[in-house]
Amino acid sequence: MIIGDYHTHCTYCDGDNTPEEMLLTAIDKGLKYYGFSSHSHLSYDEDWNMSLDSQKQYVSDILSLKNKYKDKITVLLGTEYDLLSDNDLTPFEYVIGSCHSIIKDGNYISVDHSEKTFVECTEKFYGGDCYEFVRAYYSLMASAAERKEFTFYGHFDLITKYNKNGKFFDDTSSDYLDPMYKALETLAKSGKPFELNTAATYRHSDTEPTKSAVKWLSALSELGGSIIINSDSHQAHRIGFNFESAERLAASCGFKTRLILTPSGFEEIRL
Repeated sequence: MIIGDYHTHCTYCDGDNTPEEMLLTAIDKGLKYYGFSSHSHLSYDEDWNMSLDSQKQYVSDILSLKNKYKDKITVLLGTEYDLLSDNDLTPFEYVIGSCHSIIKDGNYISVDHSEKTFVECTEKFYGGDCYEFVRAYYSLMASAAERKEFTFYGHFDLITKYNKNGKFFDDTSSDYLDPMYKALETLAKSGKPFELNTAATYRHSDTEPTKSAVKWLSALSELGGSIIINSDSHQAHRIGFNFESAERLAASCGFKTRLILTPSGFEEIRL
């Protein structure tokens, strides 16, 4: 049973469905908890995130829905905050700390805009060296450990988004694994959960989460870390997508439990 999904996007950012459409679908699917997490403002690239003004309306609308459907589902007001974002986080009940972009020598570089952009940025800013791009990504991701306002870390290995089957770099090599493990250890020391994100399985029509997640999940388990499973849904029908296979993967990597987020904090449930 899907108890909660806390990484979701609606029409306030780059999602396809309205907040109410998303919430009604979550209710239909039997969720107990539903978290709204529209992208926080990013001044470098405003096309896919909330403006500072629209955030105010977002907060108002979600609080209204929270009250309207309080007898059917528990709503949590959150946001996904990019490490380069600049907005006030005071209104939110939880904050996902994520890295979607990098600044290099004053230039804005998107990590996950498109495969074409990934290739162009690698060539233009890293001389075609994907591993240098990887090191820059994980270095910035590691800095999330310094942000006390983050509730959990979103899609830790987003840099692998376009690297299915090792298309651009070898994610089993030390050139990839060393910076990845270093960031993982830094973040794990904070004690905050990591997200196991099922969006990649939807994009690639896979039945199981990407194999690249196995190494960091196994390492996180050995470090005594914790996970929260989310869909990163941008369409209503993707809410809770592929959670069962994500649980199987987590169990195979040594986890016995996963977390759900409630108004009073995290609760642990058995896989």
